[in-house]
Amino acid sequence: MYKVSIANSINRILKTPLGSRVMRPDLGSRLYELRDREFNDDWKLKATRYTYEAISKHEPRVSVEKVNFEVKPVTGVIIIKITLANGQVIEVEND
Repeated sequence: MYKVSIANSINRILKTPLGSRVMRPDLGSRLYELRDREFNDDWKLKATRYTYEAISKHEPRVSVEKVNFEVKPVTGVIIIKITLANGQVIEVEND
């Protein structure tokens, strides 16, 4: 039985920089590499790849169907919308 919800697990995985955990250096994603980069098609492609890689490696309970992006107009914060195979949508702010 898992104690952490899928949404919390995915949030933690994507917000943890890869290599930053001492006891689990393989946990996390490479999304931190995209901070302060221009939000363009290349950014979206890399973010999608990093999201798929991290979730498929560290969250065996789900499979990712698609990844979309939304930008908050005033703050510029990017919201990563992850649609899972079961139809659940999880939002992660890449702040």
